[in-house]
Amino acid sequence: MMDKISSLLLPLALVFAAIAVFETGARYGASNMRAHAIASELQLPLSIYISGQSNMDARATAQWTSIIDHSIATGAIHRQLWYLNEEAKSQLDKALTIALSVRGDATANRYELIAKSGEEPSGLSEAKLKEIQSAIDSAKVELIDNAPKKDEADQLKDSV
Repeated sequence: MMDKISSLLLPLALVFAAIAVFETGARYGASNMRAHAIASELQLPLSIYISGQSNMDARATAQWTSIIDHSIATGAIHRQLWYLNEEAKSQLDKALTIALSVRGDATANRYELIAKSGEEPSGLSEAKLKEIQSAIDSAKVELIDNAPKKDEADQLKDSV
């Protein structure tokens, strides 16, 4: 009886190992594709907002800023994944840099006001709001505040 069970253990272990490897690969690939999708989905609202901001009424501006702020929050949280590859993170960082430059502190302030109001919009808990706010603040510091200036970036390119 024990011989039959022990002869099944190795194939069973191999099956579970294959499932684990497949799941890890699928998660890695899906996360990278999602980073590309977030970056590309952010480009259209940003271009509309930037080009039409002077011609928009208050309601349209509020709608576009809401869409952009939601995408910034999604991208800021997603960029914290440790297993994003360089290309996906680079695309996401480019889009977030532009969006955070355009929106300034308004995005972080929006989520801060929501957290302070005590209301939980669309099922967001206080912990999730703090996570969003922290991710946005971190992205802003890394991409805007601590970004190399144009002269420094040119020097880095020349040295490479």
